[in-house]
Amino acid sequence: MYYSKFASDIENMLATLRNSGLQIKYMDFFLAGFDSFCKENFPDASLLTSDIAEKWIHNTTSESKAHRSRRVCTMRHLGKYQRMLGKQAYFPDYAINYRYSEEPHLFSDEQLTEFFEKVDTQITTTPTFPYNDVIYPVMFRLIYCCGLRSSEACNLKVEDVDLIQGTLAIYRSKGYRDRLLHMSDDIRDLCLRFHKFYSKVIPKRTYFFQPSATYDNLKSFHVGKVFDSVLKKTSFHDVPGKKFTTHGLRHLFAVQNITIFRIYAARLFVCSSFIFSSINPRSCSVTRNFICTLRFLPSML
Repeated sequence: MYYSKFASDIENMLATLRNSGLQIKYMDFFLAGFDSFCKENFPDASLLTSDIAEKWIHNTTSESKAHRSRRVCTMRHLGKYQRMLGKQAYFPDYAINYRYSEEPHLFSDEQLTEFFEKVDTQITTTPTFPYNDVIYPVMFRLIYCCGLRSSEACNLKVEDVDLIQGTLAIYRSKGYRDRLLHMSDDIRDLCLRFHKFYSKVIPKRTYFFQPSATYDNLKSFHVGKVFDSVLKKTSFHDVPGKKFTTHGLRHLFAVQNITIFRIYAARLFVCSSFIFSSINPRSCSVTRNFICTLRFLPSML
């Protein structure tokens, strides 16, 4: 819900963007803040001006350039939408460039083994999430072995998991794209055992990893919190540099498969085309560029 005089334009703009297939989850957060800011500081304003936009963009304590860049992008979307309506709205035509100063960590074989040992033995439950110790050993393995985003694992419905054919149907993922993934036999068997057991715990559930009878589905931040809690119990939780993340399991899937295909495939294009079809449906070039940014890949190839 929005309460400033921008409310109507904000709601209609978001509906238009979603109908066009864009995923704009971050914009909901920023627009809620912008709406509150305008209600308090510009209660009579309904047209985006440079004064309003720039004051809100810089009205943050965050020093993150990525955070500030998203605030600029949010104002750009709103300004563009109001211009489409024939209004003389402000449109910020600049970008805040930033670079990630640290490269992501990927698990070594030893670290991955230790991580899953902790996942199997150290996950705690809560009254709200009483089955964490049952769900996450399967979910983290599925994310790693199929190259899933955590949001994709959270949004898997029971009907999306074909335990006979061994496939996962991923709908409306990044870029509003769909794709079909194949599970290895051992992962399919793991999911089958989980499903048979969990169907007795929560009969007729909608989501494959539904956390409880009263809570429909997990969110990425729930997964991230559990991942971090497990990571803190490992011997490598305090290594310097950028921390390990759930998304790193997906990256590790890509790198390890490239390593395998390096041995058997004649050309890198064959490798990246296969990995691309699993983790990034936009273009092969995006996948290859991602892979080549990893520090150790040149020596692998």
